[in-house]
Amino acid sequence: MGTEEMEAVILAGILCRGGTDVTLASVEDVLEVEVSCGSRIVVDTHIAACADQVFDLVALPVTDILFSY
Repeated sequence: MGTEEMEAVILAGILCRGGTDVTLASVEDVLEVEVSCGSRIVVDTHIAACADQVFDLVALPVTDILFSY
């Protein structure tokens, strides 16, 4: 909760438009995360579900949303 939304959506958007498979994961207990200005981002999964996967890139913007590619 409280992540800067521009750091979250710009990075994911650029990578998606470039054809990259992007997974948004959160450390929060819910999949709908309220970000800094009160808007909401719905992530794909909880971070624990990613523990057994291998990613080419992991980006950690601000506090609680993890981008894994």
